[in-house]
Amino acid sequence: MNLGTVHYRLRNDFQLAILTLLGSLTVLSITPFAVYRAIAEEWLAFAMDIGAITGISGGVLHAWRTGDTARPSTFLCYFVGVMAVIASHVLGVVGTYWIYPALIANFFLAPRKHAFITAMLVLTLIMLTGGWHRETLEAASFAVTLVLSVLLTYVFAYRVAEQREELRRLASLDALTGIYNRRELLSELARTQRIIARESRNHGLLILDLDHFKEVNDRFGHLQGDEILVRFARLLEGSLRPLDRLFRFGGEEFVILTQVDDAKTLGAIAEKLRATAEKWLDDGHGSPVTTSIGGTLLRPDESIEQWIARADDALYRAKHAGRNRVVIEAG
Repeated sequence: MNLGTVHYRLRNDFQLAILTLLGSLTVLSITPFAVYRAIAEEWLAFAMDIGAITGISGGVLHAWRTGDTARPSTFLCYFVGVMAVIASHVLGVVGTYWIYPALIANFFLAPRKHAFITAMLVLTLIMLTGGWHRETLEAASFAVTLVLSVLLTYVFAYRVAEQREELRRLASLDALTGIYNRRELLSELARTQRIIARESRNHGLLILDLDHFKEVNDRFGHLQGDEILVRFARLLEGSLRPLDRLFRFGGEEFVILTQVDDAKTLGAIAEKLRATAEKWLDDGHGSPVTTSIGGTLLRPDESIEQWIARADDALYRAKHAGRNRVVIEAG
């Protein structure tokens, strides 16, 4: 794997980046202690350090090799909890110092539910099994400060997750119409490509373009044009089936990704959409606004770019044939 690939994966996979960062920091932090304990011949503590380094490194490497970050993250969450309990017994009070960063890091590794459960189990096991070696008041202070740290981190992680989801939602939506945008379309097509590769399900791609839309903008202004685009998006949303996905491709072009049995079904869907636009969409001054539609079935041996190009070619033929019509390439 070259540096360019590593950089790309770290930039585009948030969870993998978190796993790698926390794993690297933890391994770098523990390694000097492992070296010291080997020199001091503290073999039990040394074995514990090596076990922690091995488990954490293994989880991160598994994520890099498979692309699966969910299972390694959950595994490391509970693994770190187990190692925290072991450290409190092997190292005594010194071992409890590691519990705070370990349990806080878990909220960035795994879902909040798992991180919180791990924290409560760690605290309970340490208190019940004699992992805490000081007086009652100090034990109570430890328990209270640990719970407070966990609760505050839980709240922080909750807010961060909400903000990330809102940012993701905003990044995937078209600002004018509120439907999915071109970026989300490309992501959805990539997911569809994987589905087609492993399952025998047909998918169709429709590209819809409003006819003579530039003239509408020139005559009535862009605000009126924007209103037409919004109304067109609402018409399409109301006409689609639950499994269909609608996207704004750019300008006055919209894309629909649909699961269909054959080209005939895809054509029937497109014709229904064309007729709906012809009947209900106008320029605000009584003149109808129509749409031309090009579509194609997706082939498992083609790239996303080829899918779009074939649908776009069908749209061009619909325009060239007189507009306000459907052309489906059977493939």
